Amino acid sequence: MSHTTLEITESVTDVTVTGDTISVDITDDVTTVQAYSLAIPISVPGTLNAENIITTPYNTITATDLDTALKQLADQNFRGTTAPTGSTVSEGDTWYDTDDEQFKVYRETSTGTFQWVPIIVGAAAGDSDTIDAGSY
Repeated sequence: MSHTTLEITESVTDVTVTGDTISVDITDDVTTVQAYSLAIPISVPGTLNAENIITTPYNTITATDLDTALKQLADQNFRGTTAPTGSTVSEGDTWYDTDDEQFKVYRETSTGTFQWVPIIVGAAAGDSDTIDAGSY
């Protein structure tokens, strides 16, 4: 019986607070899955690709096919030197700014105004949020 091997890569973000020190670690977690065509419901007989694999919407993922679900998941967490923009950016998304080495969250800073806000440990400046280790 033939099978298809899928590799799913997820960027895992770990935030650790020890005393006055915060560590942000972003690592790629790769999961390899072997899928047999009899075990995967496909909408077009004889074809097997991510667009034809049916998924069940869950939490913020509203897609009903694997291709779109993976894209929705990827559009919630970013990393790079420039701030993400466009229709895929939503409140609550995270971005690791590799240029400034800052972890940021996209949130409403005033009524109707959304910005990427750094998350810091310690006293917050006017444009930062404070992580309080005692609150989570």
